[in-house]
Amino acid sequence: MDNKFRYREKTTDENVIKEILIKEAYRKRKILFRPEAGDKWLDGGAHIGVFALYCCMNNVTSVHCFEPEPENYQLLEENAKNLNDKFQTNVYTYNNGINQQGGVHKFTLAPNTWRHSFMSHYKKSLPSIDITCHKFDNLLQNRDINCIKLDIEGSEIEILQNEHDWGHIKKLVFEYSFTKNRDMAHFFKCTEKLSKWFNVDIQKSYYNQKHKGQKGQWGGFIDAIIFCQKK
Repeated sequence: MDNKFRYREKTTDENVIKEILIKEAYRKRKILFRPEAGDKWLDGGAHIGVFALYCCMNNVTSVHCFEPEPENYQLLEENAKNLNDKFQTNVYTYNNGINQQGGVHKFTLAPNTWRHSFMSHYKKSLPSIDITCHKFDNLLQNRDINCIKLDIEGSEIEILQNEHDWGHIKKLVFEYSFTKNRDMAHFFKCTEKLSKWFNVDIQKSYYNQKHKGQKGQWGGFIDAIIFCQKK
């Protein structure tokens, strides 16, 4: 990893780095899915910019990074400047969220660096701040974007249950937050809508057979990564 890339040691920043750079969670070898030259990515839930770094290492054209949490965004902005200095990829940063409606919403701050959410599943009361969100459909219309990654802690559920025109999008990858909604029927409704536009593949390694959910519910103990590639 580039020695100018900033992160917080002994925090969940290290989990994100391991997931994206070492395990290559956003690469699916079976269907040849990964960031590559010519890609112009929208990165929803950019955190500190690890996915942007991964994209730069794979020579994509551009990455538009959206991160609402202020401390994460500060690191993202610093890392983006360094990435723009070192790589040919253009990295842009936005201190905003993404959801279905747009507007200003309460944003719950998690006790770690990567589970902040507009849809908190924590039982205890946590601090929150107001964050301005971009409406997803407005971003989708941007022709400077042809690939989308969403890791937005539950907001993807509301986005994906609605119909969208994915016509110019060639790749979509997202983490589906089963911690927010474990109902498999709802999940399959979302993937059915996507299957009209994409070949859809679930990251099986995120499913733990030993953790049995109730009938009709996700049996994994963490979220799933879904890969969608244009037909």
